[in-house]
Amino acid sequence: MSDTPTHDLAARLARGDEAAFAELYDACADRLHGYLVARLGSRDTASDVLQSAFLRAVKSRRRFRGVENPIAYMFQIARNELARATGKRRIVTQKLSANELFIVTNESADDAEAIVAAIGRLDADDRELVELKIYAGLTFREIAAIVDRPPATVATQYRRALTSLREWLTKQYR
Repeated sequence: MSDTPTHDLAARLARGDEAAFAELYDACADRLHGYLVARLGSRDTASDVLQSAFLRAVKSRRRFRGVENPIAYMFQIARNELARATGKRRIVTQKLSANELFIVTNESADDAEAIVAAIGRLDADDRELVELKIYAGLTFREIAAIVDRPPATVATQYRRALTSLREWLTKQYR
């Protein structure tokens, strides 16, 4: 394992260093929340899932040993917590309203309506990749680690999804 800052952070997290968890939270909580809002369509529910994800990370801190990218690992934890929350509580993911999207992306309301409609047309896998890339700002390598696919496959699928979005938006909003 190399001696990079992310490996150092992972080692500190595994030891239970409170400052390391604060650093991790500062580094990714806003992006995680944006991703969860996009997935759930609710800021409040996203906040609950985010809190559960960080609690799980603290409780299972030893699992950070050997983690190459603690931020990508946090997204995996949040993704798992999202699955638990939607399964246990029967939370139904909603289409994101233009107002919610406006808050997450800072797009204009008109653009937000078009984006919501276009993203809603994607299949679930493509939609998740687009949300991880756009709302969470992750790299293809980070997304690949989260969805357990090769980075090249993720990049190709993302580009295909963007092409689909572009074609649909062009037809709808000439």
